[in-house]
Amino acid sequence: MTYITIDFSLNSPGICIYHNNKYTFFSYLKPKSGTKKEQAIQAEMSKLSDVVFVEQPDFTNKLNYSSAELAKIHRYITTSEDIIRVIKETTKGSTNYIFAFEGTSFGSKMGTNNIIDMAAGAAILKMKLIETFQPENIETIAPSTIKKHAGKGNMSKVELWGKFLSNTLEDEKLEASDFLKFCQTEIGETTKIPKPFDDLVDAYFLNSLLRA
Repeated sequence: MTYITIDFSLNSPGICIYHNNKYTFFSYLKPKSGTKKEQAIQAEMSKLSDVVFVEQPDFTNKLNYSSAELAKIHRYITTSEDIIRVIKETTKGSTNYIFAFEGTSFGSKMGTNNIIDMAAGAAILKMKLIETFQPENIETIAPSTIKKHAGKGNMSKVELWGKFLSNTLEDEKLEASDFLKFCQTEIGETTKIPKPFDDLVDAYFLNSLLRA
């Protein structure tokens, strides 16, 4: 069974793939996200053996549609196709899939339009995942449930990051991960987690919960 968990957003979807008893961390990040220092860290991260780093197209410059809403739909389709391409490449030989998405937090400060846009993008991705992989299941799991799996349901992003660094779940596969070692040595404890590391950590804990 291949388990794929997705912390979905339009600018920085973070995906954790568990296939053949190992993790792959996949980030699909908006171009030039973060400071120059953070972009340098992203470049180093992309070289790791268990990381796939794909920079999104610059949708603002490449879309030439007259309708803003049509442009959004084309963006969601392109995003879904790019994500599916990487999943197929990473999980060759697998025929059984389970997917899970992190649900939207009730405390989210996104505006209504942004929530609608994100829901639309996630819906198109889910539709294409079903068409491509015919998964056994697609679940949506609340952020508080994911955090509770890591320790407690009301943890902050920084606290969850600390749990990841210490491998609080004593996950042998994670302990062997180049991605974890990079996070421990190159970033460490911090109050400002650079993109896309926070998204990948969320996706990891969701993946662990899905297989628990």
